[in-house]
Amino acid sequence: MGPVGSTQGPPPGFAFVRFENLSGDASLEWVALAASEVLSSSLAGVLDGPVIAGSSITRLDAFRGGRPGGTPGISGQRSSVVLAGAKRMISGYFERTPTGIRLQATDEDLTSGKTVRILSAAGPATIETLLRLARQFAPAAHPYLTGNTEALRLYASSLEAPPLLAEESLRKTVVADPSFGPPWILAVRLAMLQNKRDEALRLISEAQANKLDRLSLASLKMEQAALRGDQNGQLAALNEVIELSPGDTSLLRQLAETRTKTGDFAGAAAAWQRLSLILRDDADVWNQMGYTRAWAGDYRGALTAMAEYARVRPNDANPLDSTGDVHFLFRKYSEAAASYGASVNKDPALQLGASLYKQAWAKFYAGDRAGGDKLIDQLRTQREKANVTNFHLFQADWLYRTGREKEAVALLRKESQSQTSPEARVSCVEQLVVWDLLGGDRAAAAKDAEAVGQPKNPLSALARFVAMPSATPEEWQKRAETMLPGPQLAPIRRLALGYGLLLDGKKQAAIPIWEQINASTQPADFGLREVLPRLQGKKPALATLPNPNGVNQFAAVIDRL
Repeated sequence: MGPVGSTQGPPPGFAFVRFENLSGDASLEWVALAASEVLSSSLAGVLDGPVIAGSSITRLDAFRGGRPGGTPGISGQRSSVVLAGAKRMISGYFERTPTGIRLQATDEDLTSGKTVRILSAAGPATIETLLRLARQFAPAAHPYLTGNTEALRLYASSLEAPPLLAEESLRKTVVADPSFGPPWILAVRLAMLQNKRDEALRLISEAQANKLDRLSLASLKMEQAALRGDQNGQLAALNEVIELSPGDTSLLRQLAETRTKTGDFAGAAAAWQRLSLILRDDADVWNQMGYTRAWAGDYRGALTAMAEYARVRPNDANPLDSTGDVHFLFRKYSEAAASYGASVNKDPALQLGASLYKQAWAKFYAGDRAGGDKLIDQLRTQREKANVTNFHLFQADWLYRTGREKEAVALLRKESQSQTSPEARVSCVEQLVVWDLLGGDRAAAAKDAEAVGQPKNPLSALARFVAMPSATPEEWQKRAETMLPGPQLAPIRRLALGYGLLLDGKKQAAIPIWEQINASTQPADFGLREVLPRLQGKKPALATLPNPNGVNQFAAVIDRL
């Protein structure tokens, strides 16, 4: 296997899709579904490239909105096959013969559109005939997971059946061959889709009592861990499934996303790297790899991934914006400003001026506040044309955090009086509460908090809470438990207490609260997670990216830690 970027490239991925029934006999429709199942299973590991499991194609079919039942794979599944990263698609049909059926399979190179080979096999409508076709592809084809044709017929018939009919068919399947793994997996997933948790767990336990194949057992462990909320168990089982089915790109994506959620950024980047060997021209793979490498602390590796992203999307502004993000995360502010500027030049309207906004902050941190001011002015013009009504919040935040506190406060005071929408007025006052406290004027904060009114959202609740009179840490704790009681409000209660203590000058008392916040916050939420190291006198490993979609009313609090 050649390295990424080599002319040799990775071996092709093979995908087997639903065959077409040309027999005129509806009772043989199961063969159309069984053909791809048997071929993909029996040929896994014996072709000159990975075989992408039929389940992977089915998951992508569902993601794309499903494929009408009975539609031949050559027309209905082509997009999913390409999305899965296959370079070769095997489709086919079967017709009646005096002795049974004749199957014909076409192996197509999806890159060139050319037919590589056409193979056929004939015999009775049985598993052995399907395996005869598999051996035409490779003499070393494995036996299928069941030798019971009736069990295969029942299972295949359930794949496109309505839930109730599918359940009945699957019950008969596992009676016909209890050691046949895929029907158990489908039965469990059907139960899960219908919120029948206990039934799904019962089916898993019953299935595990049989001698199933390793891949089916690993798949069942993954479903069991998901039902029990066991994230570590789910991740371990997912790893096992992927090792047993290395061509399953949808599961590799799931692995990468799961590792990101758990904070294993290096592991997530490695999973995206594996995907890139299969999906060489998938822009999202390179973009995600770039971010996860950056979050793992790999600056050069992140830039390399973003360069590949730009290769795949040469006319798109987003690769330049993403590259700017990498520079910004590592506090390379001049380089970030240059990348964001190139993105703006290519598409000024990208995400309502997201690159423009981030470029302004990059210039400011690079020491060019005047250059940032000009960009903020451009952004205001652009967003006003787009009828964005909350730009005053961005403008005020920019002024306050770049050293012009009085101008920022005056702007929001004016806006709080001129806004016709009650929600818009409240949003101004919520921000003013925080700035009052930063300015040491708790009386003004209390007055502004009254103007917020009865909290209708978490931000209002935070503003009302932090504006309460100065108190001991113990009193703040009691207030939090009284005003925001119960487990459902625990996240907002911790935030309120954490910010309340900070704005009351109780930094040491705030540290254990922010430790709790860190423990319950998504690892990639760097905005919240930078508070604790600052309180501990440490420099956060990465800078926090500016958010062009919303203003954090506590950003100035974090700036001053």
